[in-house]
Amino acid sequence: MAQINSVIKALGTTHSLLVNALAPQYEHELWPLITTHVPQPEEGSPRAIILCKDDQQARAIHAQFIPLAKPLDLTVDLIVEKGNKLQQRNDLFDGTEIIVGTTRRMAELYFQNGFNIKKLKLFVILELDLHMRQGHKGYIVRMTESLPKCKVIFFSANADEERTLGYLDEFYPNIQTLELSEEA
Repeated sequence: MAQINSVIKALGTTHSLLVNALAPQYEHELWPLITTHVPQPEEGSPRAIILCKDDQQARAIHAQFIPLAKPLDLTVDLIVEKGNKLQQRNDLFDGTEIIVGTTRRMAELYFQNGFNIKKLKLFVILELDLHMRQGHKGYIVRMTESLPKCKVIFFSANADEERTLGYLDEFYPNIQTLELSEEA
């Protein structure tokens, strides 16, 4: 929990943050980050989006969030490539506070159907370095360019990789960096 508290504290002083850490250091501690920015339910558009490297990671985080969201009456939707695209689109249009999904499917649904993100408070990309290696830079660029003013957090195990640095230098030149210690 101390790991994610340092992320929340650092995010309080900036709009964009790069967290250099391995996935096991944060992926089971993301909920406090979400509730800091989405404390209660509201009608309308999502207020937090978490982009995951693959279906498995998205499903695990979604499963982790569901029991935590229920007492707060928050809704969490799962948007993955191996899911029913029409059902996922309908779920988004029915309204949700938190979306957990894969980059490619999220981008498809956003650009084809244009779900409303005007109330978005938090945009999180897990394992940015892997997204760049998977060729998702175009999806990420298009999505982040259309974001309203909100907090953007990138988690990356290899933040000094050329592709990752190139993206961040081009689109987030003033990003703050936080190194998480390896003690999880």
